[in-house]
Amino acid sequence: MKIKDFAFNPDSVTISSGDMVRWTNLDLITHTVIGPDFSSGTLRDEDSYSFVFTKSVVYDYECSIHPSMDGVVIVEE
Repeated sequence: MKIKDFAFNPDSVTISSGDMVRWTNLDLITHTVIGPDFSSGTLRDEDSYSFVFTKSVVYDYECSIHPSMDGVVIVEE
């Protein structure tokens, strides 16, 4: 998934349990990816963060620096 122009793209994704999602910051501005079970730390330009989703739930996440940036990962069995 891309972080570009102060947005997660796509902002919603449906995956299977055990799948990994990778976010890559393509902005020159620092961002984060923060959810209930994961936290990327600071992502500078071209930095990436990956997380393997093992629970079948809906994960809402956001950039803690820019809270208007948000997204959702839907994990199915």
